[in-house]
Amino acid sequence: MNNIFKRLGHFIEDQRGLVIMFSVLLLVGAMFGATRLTWATGIETMMSTDSQVYQDFQEFNEHFGAESVIVLARADNLSNLVDLDNIVALDTVEQEMSAADGVLSVVGPGFALRQAMAQMTGSAVLPPDQATLEAILLDNGAVRSEMKPFFPSDTFGIVIITMEGGVTPEQVTETVNAAKTSIGGVSFDGIQASVTGASVIFAEMQTLMSKSMSTMIGISMLLMLIILAVVFSVRGFFVWRWLPLGAVVIGSVYAFGMMGWISIPITMVTMAILPILIGLGVDYAVQFHNRYDEEARRGETVAAAIIDSVTHIGPAILIAIIAAGLGFAALFLSPVPMIRQFGTILIIGVIACYLVSLFILLPVLYAHDRRKHIKAAAGKNSVIVDNRTGIVERWLGKLAPWVIRNPVLIISIAAVFTIIGVGLDSRIETETDENKYISQDLPLMKDFNELAALSGGSAAFNVLVKADNVTRPEVLTWMLEAQGGMLTQSVIPVVGVTGIADTVAQIGQGQIPPNQEAIDQMLGFVPELLKANLLTDDKSMANITVLTGPGLNTEDLKALKTVVEGYLASPPAGVTATVTGQGVIGIELMNSLTSGRVEMTLLGIGLVFLGLFVLFRLNLVRALIATLPIAMIIGWSSVVMYLGDIKYTALTATLGSLIIGIGVEFTILMMMRYQEERKKGENPAVAMTTAMTKIGRAVITSGLTVVGGFGALLFARDFPILTDFGAVTMINVGFALVSSLVVLPTIIVAIDMRKERKLA
Repeated sequence: MNNIFKRLGHFIEDQRGLVIMFSVLLLVGAMFGATRLTWATGIETMMSTDSQVYQDFQEFNEHFGAESVIVLARADNLSNLVDLDNIVALDTVEQEMSAADGVLSVVGPGFALRQAMAQMTGSAVLPPDQATLEAILLDNGAVRSEMKPFFPSDTFGIVIITMEGGVTPEQVTETVNAAKTSIGGVSFDGIQASVTGASVIFAEMQTLMSKSMSTMIGISMLLMLIILAVVFSVRGFFVWRWLPLGAVVIGSVYAFGMMGWISIPITMVTMAILPILIGLGVDYAVQFHNRYDEEARRGETVAAAIIDSVTHIGPAILIAIIAAGLGFAALFLSPVPMIRQFGTILIIGVIACYLVSLFILLPVLYAHDRRKHIKAAAGKNSVIVDNRTGIVERWLGKLAPWVIRNPVLIISIAAVFTIIGVGLDSRIETETDENKYISQDLPLMKDFNELAALSGGSAAFNVLVKADNVTRPEVLTWMLEAQGGMLTQSVIPVVGVTGIADTVAQIGQGQIPPNQEAIDQMLGFVPELLKANLLTDDKSMANITVLTGPGLNTEDLKALKTVVEGYLASPPAGVTATVTGQGVIGIELMNSLTSGRVEMTLLGIGLVFLGLFVLFRLNLVRALIATLPIAMIIGWSSVVMYLGDIKYTALTATLGSLIIGIGVEFTILMMMRYQEERKKGENPAVAMTTAMTKIGRAVITSGLTVVGGFGALLFARDFPILTDFGAVTMINVGFALVSSLVVLPTIIVAIDMRKERKLA
């Protein structure tokens, strides 16, 4: 491999202009690809569109609409809430939204009052005066129970806008904007109105994500500038130490351009790619720049420095890239699409940054130093030798002897924390509510949570009932009995079960009519806006909604789903019933994040080990030494997450594979530099001291740049999923540095010294 990279070094030296020109052409193509990037925030980012759960949910959504927009009216008191002028204003919003494109139904205070007036006068109009209004709404000064769905408290009114099935995210956004415009176009007295609901959150997500991405990119660039300025000391003028950052910006453009070309969208997970790539990419660029600088300090010619640096550091980083890619490839095992996409872009990104460091950074360094040496030499064959060492090198020179002398202490402590972490891992909770991935302090989330508290429950499940005619007497009777069983069972409390069967029963004084003619007549009394969410026009499908109280965890939902399926187990002939809805989505996501997470981590360790076993020419001991110290970090990470009360999410579920991929680079670089010194005839202690001193500075700088890249995620305050991920990963990268500079050296030296004693 060294011979291949030596020839590559000669090629870079001879054809640097051609290499840079070709890189610029690729950059133009990447920039065009980046214009094709799209955003994605829907359910399809969380689960495969080929899964039965997703297809059931989409079928329900297509016919009954799973997207809803809520207008929440807050009043200072009950008098303002039921004021006729305010009711008229709310009804105006209802009428305007009923005519909006993509809206299936709109129900609210105006709808309820018009229905009441229709029963009283035969005309579906609003009450003509305040006295009539209060007579319909109030009973002894309190809101009547039948009006509670639209007036859940003395200070809140609710308008529910249900979208048609199959609407696009753009249509949802248009509906949200239309609702905001409608609210702004009416006049309220003592009432503040806002638009909320899960659909509103997803509609606002793109704006929040774009804002957070801009912040993270700016912060990560600033952190890189500071870290490189403080830690990375190289020859030349001061700004030269920032050259790796420029190379990585180009590599990141390549990666994002590829995202556009292969149609990978920006999601809550993939939006974290850029600051991570900046940290990882600067890491690779620093390694190349550091080795070139080391060769140049020895007094080599510029040509020799470029060739030797490519020959010695190129293979090491390539092996690290391959190992990292194998670790990241384990993410493909996840059933969550945005985690698989995250793994794809990580692999593309690290490869792009490696190639940019090799074919752009080094040619630029060579071209600069070649001109500088030509001027400095002035016809002489002399070169400048610089043997100065920095603070980091001197500190590592003192650390190395202590590490070498204390293998038992270091390995014991590392092993104990690993075992503790493995034991604690199963106690770490998993967060599957996508709404919790967003800051609960945002105004739209406060509105949403206030709505959930007011409603007293949420739709845990929807049952999609299908038949040639779901309104047949025997089908309605079966649905009514099933609904009654769900409502009265004691396994998991249910606050409500609604559907077309109980609606017909209410009209029929609690009974389902025995003949179809009577049922059809009763269905005629059901308002169309209400019927649209319960029954399809051709009567082939019906919707049963199961409402639960707040605070149910995934295990509760699993238990309730089993109960619901039990009551639906024996439908009449020709009838099928499928349980779907947000509760089923949550259960599926929990299964994906828990079972998939462990498998991804184990697969990542296995792939990295097998890859290194092959790359190290079937040397089992070297492959095990490179993998074991980094695998320990997974246990240490669990200790941090447990003590910090950090839950597993779609991002933190990737930590095992991610830290294996990142940390193995440090161990490989340290091992290969150690082997390089051993080939020179040094004994294990001296070889490790030299390796730690020479490569340690670059490893620390690389580690700090990766920490800086993840540190930028801490500033994505609108997305706790990113801040938690950033904090834990920063700590894990710190652990990787400790493992590479403390645990790994003591293991290597202990094994080699034992071998030498046996040989002696």
